[in-house]
Amino acid sequence: MKQALLISDSHGQDDEMMAVIEYFSEVDAIFHMGDISNAGPKIESKAKCLTYVVRGNTDHDYDLPESVLITFAGKKILATHGHRYVDYGGVDSLRYFGEENQADVVLFGHIHRPVLVDTGTLLICNPGSISRPRQYDGFKTFAILNVEDDGEVWIQHYTCDIDTPGVPIIEEYRIEKD
Repeated sequence: MKQALLISDSHGQDDEMMAVIEYFSEVDAIFHMGDISNAGPKIESKAKCLTYVVRGNTDHDYDLPESVLITFAGKKILATHGHRYVDYGGVDSLRYFGEENQADVVLFGHIHRPVLVDTGTLLICNPGSISRPRQYDGFKTFAILNVEDDGEVWIQHYTCDIDTPGVPIIEEYRIEKD
């Protein structure tokens, strides 16, 4: 099985993000879906795997791409911040973007809430915000993308908080699939 850590919308508040990267140090890839401020070098210095970072609507690093399309564990993964494709009510434009690129999974950020949509042929995921959540419960969230050896793809969301000595408290987070 291959795993990728999915993070978005850290906005320069990097404590939880860096703790999660350290906690999940054995993943095969890290995707950050933008609004990263200047934390790209921090992630790359801590990560022991390939990292993919896209530019969010508040990022001013124009060296970051608007989106990335890569093959990961035999699956086509498309990552974007999402501000050009999603409104706060649906993911239809992201679905079309994914289909145009023949993706198996579309990852996005921007709305600061965890989302998981399975169309049957395409999985669409927002890991939520690791620093500024906007869903009703206010949990800081991220996700893990899993690709089984048989090609099955599934995603699990998690919450993260830092306790007093700086140790992350990681718990599963269940969301309703749209």
